[in-house]
Amino acid sequence: MSEDIKKSDSLLPSWAAHELFALILTLVLAVWIVTKYGADTQSQSLTNDRDEARSEKQAELMKADEEALSTYGVVDADRKVYRIPVADSMTEVVSKMNENSGSLHKELVARSMSAAGLAIAGNEEDLKDPALIAQGKTLFQTKICFTCHQADPAVPAPAGLALKAPNFIGEFWGKEREVHIGLGGPIEKVKFDAAYFTESVRKPMDKVVKGALAPMPPPVPITDEELKALLAYVKSLSKAE
Repeated sequence: MSEDIKKSDSLLPSWAAHELFALILTLVLAVWIVTKYGADTQSQSLTNDRDEARSEKQAELMKADEEALSTYGVVDADRKVYRIPVADSMTEVVSKMNENSGSLHKELVARSMSAAGLAIAGNEEDLKDPALIAQGKTLFQTKICFTCHQADPAVPAPAGLALKAPNFIGEFWGKEREVHIGLGGPIEKVKFDAAYFTESVRKPMDKVVKGALAPMPPPVPITDEELKALLAYVKSLSKAE
């Protein structure tokens, strides 16, 4: 009987074995906790650092914007472009509007076109000059505009029919037309005026007439005076049928 009890006791695990098992389990649990939550803590720390850096940069940019809007400065010394506070500029604009709103509007349009490289000299009265119109008619031929744009109902444009290029027949000046913004881009309505004509010559890819199979070719060398003459001639072609 006593021998059986001794054999049974020898099969039970010792306290040392229990302690070893508990230690191993504790180590495994500790490794799991560090692996799971330690990485999350590190990621959170990196995110916080990034957000803090972003906030500091945003604050820096806002401060720079505020300073630019409220102080005088030099934007481009070579082109003589300077910065004045917004409050002062608004006061100046209101003052000029009160003096002569029409003159201010023309000045702002001219500046915008000049900045975009689209400026042309002259005004509406200049464009009615017969000599200027005659010069433009000659340029219309020498600059090969006639090959795509029909200007006479009796004389078709050689390439215009194939390319479905817009013609200059009938009353078109000041009228709206649909154009693609860029080749195949979204469609917008634009007014056929001096600004549109000038842009079409200087930057033919910017607006392509709806229905045309191709944009105008790259602009041929043309001076502002020549462009003004072409503008005068094309405008003179616009007549009610």
